[in-house]
Amino acid sequence: MTAETQTLPRQRVRIHYTKGEAIKFISHHDEFRLWERALRRTGLPLLYKQGFNPQPHMQFAAPLGVGITGVNEPLDIILAPPLPLAEVTARLRAALPPGVELRSVTEAPLATEALQNLIIGADYQIILFAEPDEITADLIEARIAAFLHSDTIWRERQRKGKYYTYNLRPLVFELRYLGYDTAQEEHRIFLRVQMRNGATGRPDEVVDALGFDDFARTLRRERIYFAGAAEDEAIFAAYPVVTQEQIAAPPGVRGAALRQPPGQDEHTVHAGRRTINERAADEFV
Repeated sequence: MTAETQTLPRQRVRIHYTKGEAIKFISHHDEFRLWERALRRTGLPLLYKQGFNPQPHMQFAAPLGVGITGVNEPLDIILAPPLPLAEVTARLRAALPPGVELRSVTEAPLATEALQNLIIGADYQIILFAEPDEITADLIEARIAAFLHSDTIWRERQRKGKYYTYNLRPLVFELRYLGYDTAQEEHRIFLRVQMRNGATGRPDEVVDALGFDDFARTLRRERIYFAGAAEDEAIFAAYPVVTQEQIAAPPGVRGAALRQPPGQDEHTVHAGRRTINERAADEFV
C-alpha cells in the first residue's frame, strides 16, 4: 500500500452472489483465490493489505463447506478511491467465471463490524436424489421426527488435529420435509440452524445424522441471518441462544450418528464407507 493510496477516500462495497453447482466442490481457499483473480481482472481500485504477500481486503461472511452451494452469499471489498456502484457492477459481471452469479452490489458503512462476527443463523435446503424405490417420503419424515424428538445427538468434529464431541440437536431450530419433485427426482428438506462462534449447526452433519449421507446431492444455503438486522433478529427471537458450553459433551461421551444402534462405535460404522466429499471427487475423474 503506497502513501498515496493511504490518503485516498475509501468505499466498502458489499457483493451478494450465488455459488452454483459448477463450483460447489471447491474449497473455501480455492473460492478465495477465484474471487481474488476475478477482482484483479475487473481493474477495480482494490485496497490491499500490507505485508510480504499483499492481498486485497476481502471479507466473507461464512465459508461454505465443500459440496455446499449458496444462494445469496455476502462478500465485502474495499475500494480506494470509490467508484459508482453501476460501474462496479458492470466490471464484476464481465469478470466472474461460470458458477458465480452476481445478485447485487451495494455500499456498506466503511467502519462496520466484520460480517462473520454478526452471524446468528442460516437456512439451508437439503436435496436428496433417489429413485422412488430407494427412499420414500415416509422414511424421511420418520427420520426427521426421530431427530426432533431426541434431546442429544452426539457428533464428532476435528479441530487442529484433535477430535471433540458435541450435541448437534440444540443447534437445529427447524427441520421439516418439503416434498418430492417428480421431474427432478428430488426430495427436499428445510433446515434452520444456529451459527454462532463455537456453536454452529452444520447441514452435512444433519444429513449424516439422519442417515441420508449416501443420497445427498446438494446442500444449499439459502439465507444467512445477522445480528443488527431487525428482520433477522425478529425471526431468531423465537429461538434460544445456544452456547458452546451447553453443547459440549461430558467426559467419556463419543459422537454417534442417529442411525447407529446403541453401543455401535462411530469409527466402525464409517470404516469402508466413503464420505460425500470423497464421492463428489468422482465427478472430476
